[in-house]
Amino acid sequence: MALIAGARNLHQVRATVRVGFWKVMKVSWITSPLCLAFAQKFLPENMWVPFFNLVSFIIGTYINTVTKKRRLAALRKKHYGDGRSSGPSLSGRPDDYPPIGPNPPY
Repeated sequence: MALIAGARNLHQVRATVRVGFWKVMKVSWITSPLCLAFAQKFLPENMWVPFFNLVSFIIGTYINTVTKKRRLAALRKKHYGDGRSSGPSLSGRPDDYPPIGPNPPY
């Protein structure tokens, strides 16, 4: 899953697993009994597997997104340092993009 989240080498995979594994386990230990109780109480047996698959997909997607954002923030902090006065901007660094000019003729 770390490779899908954007890890490029073994060190990044290990760091992602180390950071994300226990969080995944804790969430799993909490949600599994709750989902099982809900399924037993309110769902017919033939709907249990799709329900658990849906819950697992949503939780897994959320955890992977949060883990990737944290990893990218750590890499950004390592690369650019702590000297930034404000939070990350939505437009990126000005050097990344050429100046905006008129639209090209068609």
